[in-house]
Amino acid sequence: MKNKKFLIFLLYSPLLLNFLYNFFIEDKSYALNEYEGILNTLVGLIFTLFFIQIGKIIKKLLRLHYSSTGIVLFLLSFYIVDKSLLIFLRNFSFKNTFIATLMAWIFLFIIKNSASYKEIIYASLTYIFSFISLKIINTNIPLATENFLTSDEKYFWLPVSSDIFEGSLITAITNNPIQSYGLLVGHMHAVLNNIFTYSEKFLYLPAYKNLFFFLTIYFISECKSSKESKLVLVIVLSIISLTSDWFTYLFFNSLLAESISSYFFGILVLEILKNKKNSFVLINLGFLYFSKQFISIFSIFIGVYILYKNKDSLKKYLILFSGILIDLINSLLIKTPVTWEFYINSFDADAATKDGVNFQNIINIIIQFFIDKPMSYFLIISIVMAIYVNYKKDIYEIESLYIVLLNTVFVFLLYVFVWTNVEYESSYRYLLNIFHIIIFYILITFDNFLSFKK
Repeated sequence: MKNKKFLIFLLYSPLLLNFLYNFFIEDKSYALNEYEGILNTLVGLIFTLFFIQIGKIIKKLLRLHYSSTGIVLFLLSFYIVDKSLLIFLRNFSFKNTFIATLMAWIFLFIIKNSASYKEIIYASLTYIFSFISLKIINTNIPLATENFLTSDEKYFWLPVSSDIFEGSLITAITNNPIQSYGLLVGHMHAVLNNIFTYSEKFLYLPAYKNLFFFLTIYFISECKSSKESKLVLVIVLSIISLTSDWFTYLFFNSLLAESISSYFFGILVLEILKNKKNSFVLINLGFLYFSKQFISIFSIFIGVYILYKNKDSLKKYLILFSGILIDLINSLLIKTPVTWEFYINSFDADAATKDGVNFQNIINIIIQFFIDKPMSYFLIISIVMAIYVNYKKDIYEIESLYIVLLNTVFVFLLYVFVWTNVEYESSYRYLLNIFHIIIFYILITFDNFLSFKK
């Protein structure tokens, strides 16, 4: 056992050496000394305590496997209410529907006795402390920023999130820069802004996304794995977050969709694999249809797979597809664009204009991914370890493995046969769409590797 622990340390030690080299030789210490960055991280950590408490209460209320699932259901509920009642809420502001949804949760906590008064008071005090701390910090050192690195943030996510927060979901649908593109992530930005600041205008604080780093760490701590495996994964993930600038920006520091969509998708999929009969989880998984490309398809596909495998009734399929059905009803009654239309049209257009088959994109995607040396090293070593473990033992966590393989194959097929002339830089983002499934599988790989007997 000790030899295996040392071997894991040895295998991943280059990541630590790279961090030390960057910090002391390349002098990236400035990145850790930016007051705004440190304070945003601190704010994200403080608010994490509030969300964990909410997650625990909802876990008990809905009989969930993970408290992290309770956090996802809480955040997604604001979008589900807004989207489901769009016909009736067109003249209501986002803030009004937010308050109504929040009051419904509080009412539910009380009448179902899912939380003791002590737990409700603790959650309330945690939130008050977090909110006041942010107010004090933000008064002295403004934490909001509009210095974005990508055009997606400047010209899509910022205006969409602002329209929702300052108006309503129908406002954002009407003004959507990409007609019929799913707005779930933009809605989550508005929800987080309301929880964090309750400002008049939409403000983007990196703390909103720093939050997901700590929520990811908390999810790892919830998994039924050895302490050694959890510790290794948390340390490695922390080192990568400190050394891989693009990965950290993409997942934990930007307005881009990856952090929210990957976290929501990973948690809900892993929950439903262990809690197959829970309709609350199923409806939330179905609403990920409105998140982003690939995740929308995989969410429905996995939901159908689970229902088919369990031989569930038609009622369960209707629950899974309720978001899509609501979208179709809205399009008929209030003439909103059908979200699925965007994906089909863009796919058809790309397929129609493609210029043959581009096998060179396989090499291009691999080279592009290898630009991020810390992340690519981490995944290569983890893949080699997973192959070894699967060879020595029976295949484990087969559903998670299939999701990772399908996503990877799907990305390569699209760039080879459909997106032949599309810029391949975004392939990195698509490959990591399911990052939280990947790290869960790696965690179980560590467990299996450490449990080997000589």
